[in-house]
Amino acid sequence: MPTVEERAICEGFYALSLLAEATGDALPLNKHDGCWEHQIDEQWWCAVNGHKEEMECSHGGKVPSYSALIEFNGWPTGIIDPFGGIVAAGTVANEDSFIAAVEAATASFAETSDDR
Repeated sequence: MPTVEERAICEGFYALSLLAEATGDALPLNKHDGCWEHQIDEQWWCAVNGHKEEMECSHGGKVPSYSALIEFNGWPTGIIDPFGGIVAAGTVANEDSFIAAVEAATASFAETSDDR
């Protein structure tokens, strides 16, 4: 399997794309009237815009086209897209902890589907 570097895609956005696929209800992202929104865990939340125009999410933030707004404990924490973005660099809320949470959520969907 190619690495993230070989794909030339932002690691956080790639992780979100795998989560979206795992949920079974997100794809294609442009099928939603607005953003696809997902509570990743008790702290992390995202709104992913699969449209060519900016969309407002249910939390009131504007999400640029083909981008994701991420929140930690209800606070805007970053905007990412396939090519990069910006994420808070706190001791708890940061890119690494976001990716870890998304990967854990994705794994939980895989475990659930394996149980069927």
